[in-house]
Amino acid sequence: MLADERESTDARILRLAQSGERREAGRVLVEAYGHEIVGKCISRMGCRASGEDAAQDAMARALVALADYRGQGGLRPWLHRIAANRCIDLMRSRRSRFTRRVDGAEIDGIAAPTGPMPMEEAEVAVERGRQLSAVREVLGAIKEPDRTWLELHYTQGMSYDDIADEAGLSRAAVKQRIWRAIKRVRKGLEPASGGTR
Repeated sequence: MLADERESTDARILRLAQSGERREAGRVLVEAYGHEIVGKCISRMGCRASGEDAAQDAMARALVALADYRGQGGLRPWLHRIAANRCIDLMRSRRSRFTRRVDGAEIDGIAAPTGPMPMEEAEVAVERGRQLSAVREVLGAIKEPDRTWLELHYTQGMSYDDIADEAGLSRAAVKQRIWRAIKRVRKGLEPASGGTR
């Protein structure tokens, strides 16, 4: 979606929400941003089902809050922030439940997935999973809102200017914080690529 189209769509969504037409506002909101928010949540949660649940909840929360929206940088970064916060809340809750459930149980007793898989495919899948886990772990250590800005800029193509407008910061400040986040990601991934910390 181009910037002009996004502004027009955002204005339409806000107009509908503020005039009480929530159902139509929700439909347009999901049509415009749903796919993007679902992808972000699946990536953050590491599981399709949990990611879809988080995205649905984030979109519902956004729809409720739309009538009072006063942002200036557009709905996109606002929605991403809501989604990121919802994922963080759900992961904390899941970790807490998992810790209570597994406390005292033997994790070694959990059976590995079975089924025919050629050795080469298995090795590639294991390596890909290891790399993905390493990236998720490093990204998880980056504080908000820097992580969301990094994701918006590199995975959604959002400009520094748009992020700066929404955050109420200068372009240089946003660019510097994203650059610092990139440096932390690179440093965090060094051991995985053979370097040292």
